[in-house]
Parts: sequence; structure tokens; C-alpha cells
Amino acid sequence: MREPVSHRGAIDASPAHGGDAPVRGLPWGEWATAVLLVALGLQLQACTQRGTGEWYEVVSQYPGPEVTDAAMRRKIEKSGQPWKVRDHATGIEMVLVMPGEFLMGSPESEAGRFSNEGPQHRVRLTRAFYLGATEVTQAQWRRMMGSSQGFFKRDSKPADGSWDDLQAFLSRANAGIPEGTERLRAPTEAEWEYACRAGTTGPFGFKGPVGHDVLNFNDGVVKSPYVDGKLKVVDGKLEVEWETPPSPGCRMTTAAAGSLPPNAWGLHEMNGNLWEWTADRYSPDAYSGRGPVAVDPIQRAVGNDARTLRGGDWYRSARHSRSAVRDEGGTSTRSNRIGFRVARTL
Repeated sequence: MREPVSHRGAIDASPAHGGDAPVRGLPWGEWATAVLLVALGLQLQACTQRGTGEWYEVVSQYPGPEVTDAAMRRKIEKSGQPWKVRDHATGIEMVLVMPGEFLMGSPESEAGRFSNEGPQHRVRLTRAFYLGATEVTQAQWRRMMGSSQGFFKRDSKPADGSWDDLQAFLSRANAGIPEGTERLRAPTEAEWEYACRAGTTGPFGFKGPVGHDVLNFNDGVVKSPYVDGKLKVVDGKLEVEWETPPSPGCRMTTAAAGSLPPNAWGLHEMNGNLWEWTADRYSPDAYSGRGPVAVDPIQRAVGNDARTLRGGDWYRSARHSRSAVRDEGGTSTRSNRIGFRVARTL
């Protein structure tokens, strides 16, 4: 049983600290017994911190300084649940998102708005959930699936692929979990936007100007993504034929997971980088007919129904990375612009 991060280094057994010698003044047998009791105590404490499900280890009990939204900090601290945990099976770090209300969709006055983002409406989420602090990385993918999956190869970069790929990943990650127990899953569309906004109401889940230092997007105009008739990656970036070159800092590749500043709830790359699959069936008028307050809304999907994509990507403009933007993908659609972020109900 692995220790929580908070316990690592608590006992230094290196020779420089006397780790090879018994405690002075104790016979060998009593020393061995004492060490065993300490180890059992730490193990019991670790189990307690992991929670009854024992599916995670605690990374941080309390919200880190990156959680700048005071209301969410108070909710998390009051809940008594750990803020950041690491899933044992996948190694994915997840942060706690407490229930609440928010305005889903965009107002008609928002610049760059698409018609499927409205009408803007109030949503109430009634259950807390953990959400991946970053998109699933290629290293985490390989840990479950045995091989990496990503167009831009690097362990720290996000994996990419289809809804069907995600289901295969989740099936392995959830193997052995008892029936009736909460499992890793794709977030609902409402959960995704709630977490992306992190208390904000503007076009993006962060405040301040839009730039390459906070958002992975392309502000140039691509004439053709092909060079000599094929996709060409040089030094980890896609080489394209430009109609209008982008501004300095444009990546033309995925950013490493967690490399861009987090939003006010400690979540990285919610806007831009890669589109992310949600559990909802895609419908352009999904918000029509919802009442004054939609409670835990979801568009139930069946079989191969197209799913809703959220977040935007590295290849398109910032307009497509706004918090309210919605797109769709067939369950078998694979793209180097679509990735994964996982959730688990508390």
C-alpha cells in the first residue's frame, strides 16, 4: 500500500541518518517491533486519508494557492474531503469540484458567439465530483493501454483519440471496481463548463488578455496544413503553409499537460489545447426547453450517437476556445485535436 505524498520523507532511513543501525539503547528485538508498529501506523493513516473507496492517494488535503476563488476554497475546506488526489490505477491527479450554480452558455452579446451556445440558462449541479487537473497524458495512457497514443509524441503531452478510445481506457482503469461503486468517466457537458468557468462569466475561464502565455491557440490563417502532400512535424510542431502567419509564441502543437496557468479552481488547459469529450449526446438545440434552473442536466446518449466536444484546440483561433463553445464528434472520430479529461463523482 503506497503512502500519501504528504508522508514521503517523514522517516529517513538513509545511512547518514542511522537507518542501518538499531535505535540506541533498545535491544534488537524491541527495535524491530518498534519499527513494525510505526510502519503499521503509517499504513493505517494512509488508508484513512485515501477514503473508504481506496481508489486514490491524497496529494493535497487542502486547496493549493492556485485555487484563487474564495467561495470554492471555503466549500472544499468545509467538506472535509481532500482537494487533490491521485487515482491509483491511472496515476491521474484530480481536483475536487463542489456543487453549485452557474450560467451555462453564452449571452447573445458575446463576441464570436455561435448559435448552439444558447439560450444562456442557469444550471444547478447537486453532487461534488473530482475532475482531472489536466488532460490525460500519453504516459498515463500507456500505463493503462500498453502503448502511447498522441500525434505529438512526448510523455507529458496529452493523449488524443476517439470516444471509443476513451471507453477502452476507462474500461481498463475501472477493472475490478465493485458494482455500484463510482467509476472514472467522462464529465457531463454541464460539469465541464462549470469547471471551466470556475466562477467566471466572461468568454474564457481566466481573467485578463488572451495570449499564448495563457491559451494554446492559433491566431494565424492556415492556407494548407499539408507540406509536400502530407502532414509534417518538425521539432515537435506542425509545419503548415500560411496565408497569414501567426503572432510570436504560437505553438502549432499541443502544450504539455499542466504547463499553462490553471484557472481559479486549479484546472489546467480547460480552454484551448485539445477538444475534450463529454458524456452528452450532441444536439445543436440542447438548451432549448430547459426551465428556469436545469438541475444536473445531461443529453443522454445511446450507442453511436455523436458526443459533445468542449474546449477548443491548438489549431484554431481563440474564438473556438471560449468556455461556451460546443462541437460534436462521432464515437469513432480520431483527431490530433481531440483529447480526454476524466471525472469521478464523489
